[in-house]
Amino acid sequence: MSDVTTSSYLPPLALPHERQGLGRELEAVLHELVALSLIGKQLHWAVIGPMFRPVHQQVDELVDSWRELADQVAERAVALGYIPNGQPSAVAAGSQLAPVPHASVEDHVVVRELARRIADVSERVRQRMEKIGDVDLVSQDILVGVVRELEKQQWMLRAQLDRRVG
Repeated sequence: MSDVTTSSYLPPLALPHERQGLGRELEAVLHELVALSLIGKQLHWAVIGPMFRPVHQQVDELVDSWRELADQVAERAVALGYIPNGQPSAVAAGSQLAPVPHASVEDHVVVRELARRIADVSERVRQRMEKIGDVDLVSQDILVGVVRELEKQQWMLRAQLDRRVG
């Protein structure tokens, strides 16, 4: 059986020599989404306050979404012949997301912290999406879907924030 990275059946690219660079861009998005899901789980466990139950449930839904998006991104990289590294050390080294406190977190703070982190990730994914468009439109389309979902989630979280809280 041939190695997926040397298979003659890899999808064609506009610039075939860019395969590794494209894989690294997808891997960077994978790291951000996995880190976001881990931060989300931490906040899911730590949330307190009068809106505990709906925020607790909403964060679980968000985490599921980020894991699904991460899987789509990783599978696209593999389809291109690049094996992304999604192990804990690679995710920790590759993500730019700041950790959250290891303590109880008020429900409105959870919403604000997630909205901010989603905005950060969305911006970086958007930059990568624009960068890879000349190399591979299919991979760009995957990232368009990621940005679409993240921006929708950001909007829904923003709508929950009390304007007085900031």
